Amino acid sequence: MATAEPGPNPRKPACAVTFGRSTLLGRHLAAALAASGRWSAVVVVDPSPSSSPPASHLVHHLAVDLSDPAAIVSAISGAAAVFHVDPTAAASSDGSFLSLHRVAVEGTRRLLAVCRACGVGRVVYTGSADVVAAGDRDVVNADEDSAPYPDKFGNAVSGLRAQVEMMVLGADGMDGMRTCVLRPSNLFGPGDSSLVRFVAGYARSPFGKFVIGSGSNMSDFTYVENVTHANICAEEALCSNAASVAGKPFFVTNDEPIKTWEFMNCIMQAMGCQRPRINLPARMLLFAALFSNMIHHRLGFQILSTPLLHPDTIYFLSCTRTFNTSKARRLLGYYPVVSLEDGIMRTVGSLSELPDNLGLSRQQSSCGSSKADKLLGSGTAADILLWRDEKRTFSFVTVLFLLFYWFLLSDRTFILSAAKFLLVISLALFIHGVLPPQVFGFTVEKVTSDYFEVSHSVVRNSLMCLASAWNRGIGKLRILAEGDDWSTLLKVLAFLYSIKLMLNFQFRVLMGLVLASLFIVFIVYEQCEEEIDSFVAMASDKIKWLADRVAGNLPASLKVYIS
Repeated sequence: MATAEPGPNPRKPACAVTFGRSTLLGRHLAAALAASGRWSAVVVVDPSPSSSPPASHLVHHLAVDLSDPAAIVSAISGAAAVFHVDPTAAASSDGSFLSLHRVAVEGTRRLLAVCRACGVGRVVYTGSADVVAAGDRDVVNADEDSAPYPDKFGNAVSGLRAQVEMMVLGADGMDGMRTCVLRPSNLFGPGDSSLVRFVAGYARSPFGKFVIGSGSNMSDFTYVENVTHANICAEEALCSNAASVAGKPFFVTNDEPIKTWEFMNCIMQAMGCQRPRINLPARMLLFAALFSNMIHHRLGFQILSTPLLHPDTIYFLSCTRTFNTSKARRLLGYYPVVSLEDGIMRTVGSLSELPDNLGLSRQQSSCGSSKADKLLGSGTAADILLWRDEKRTFSFVTVLFLLFYWFLLSDRTFILSAAKFLLVISLALFIHGVLPPQVFGFTVEKVTSDYFEVSHSVVRNSLMCLASAWNRGIGKLRILAEGDDWSTLLKVLAFLYSIKLMLNFQFRVLMGLVLASLFIVFIVYEQCEEEIDSFVAMASDKIKWLADRVAGNLPASLKVYIS
């Protein structure tokens, strides 16, 4: 417990904030209440231990678990108001339903009972607007009256939050205690480890270059200081206008709906990553996510507690969810004190201060230049094969497919196809050459002979490359003939065996597989670079271990040749 040297002012009441140090909103709310000058002391009730000193001498941190009623009584005794922050945001890392239910529902029930027993006058609970959003249903400018609880919640967390809401609203008027509920939408701010963590995880994932859905869906995002301001407004309204405010929920946002992917792009660019440009159909991914969930529940496969390919994630990234705050403005006197643009800028400016477990440092370095990009020369070929310019890539895919069809899939021989191809090119160049400089107002650029000339440097460099490749090949043959490099011999044998296997395919099938692989393999490797590298390293270690074990069992006479 952190104590203040000067004693509390008896003329000012005290207040309590639950889950203050372990949540983004709790930290900002405790600091704002201490700075408001209205409270003699701000008691932060949070089971997580505090390692940093309080932001103000008025802030007292108490490591209290909501499962201990006696500890809660000693913590909030004498408080005139309690600000209860969504407890699911501070739940244990295992994320099991039982732990969430114990912290959220049972903990809130004990807290409300203690508040009534201690004579707390006002309780403001801050939950989430997700309690009225379920599935792929769009929520457009919803208000508190037109957006009831859904018949079936999209996930267990939303269901628990709805239970907590109903408990807080149902406790209004008991023993003189007045309550209300705030519903912020997509809370974010400096030091955020929830929404920003999600964006960082998405940027690192194989889906990092893809937009889920059309990309036109809108969402409301709420800066943390605006939610802090809404809590202060709600508590004051419970004092002055309890008849109109008590027992009611209120949506709280920045009142600036924005495209979900525009917000995502702002955070991604701050991490040094490119904007995702390729659209993936949401319904296809939703089917895959539902199938994955079915396998998890039916067969008991172990998957991540919050996997990226999850129905809730797809709904968030592809559905519109905006809310109307006119009721909060009218009854609470709430208005955003920080604009969405300023909030994003402040959050982006704090990314470097986030803990390393978000993986941002690794992401910033990996977004600069991947191994696939370096392998392709970081030039035009990399832009095309890594799908950085979709129009250009699609143009090359179309041209290659036409050439593939013209030379290999048609019934003509290769020589006949080449002859007709050259005939078409010659005819097109002849027509282009006889056209006048102006045709219907359009300027026709003439193709000069310079386009078909090859410079001496290009020829010389090509010959030098051929000579260098020839010399390297002769060097490898000499090493193989000497019999001293078994590693090279195994690589050559594996390469020759691969050629033998490929010769079993028809040439047209083989070329089709090669062309298709060019536009798939590199982008897959770039998106799953770490996983593939770790798998290759593990496989290499296993093969080396197996080779050493086999070599150890060979007779001494054979070990001489491979040592």
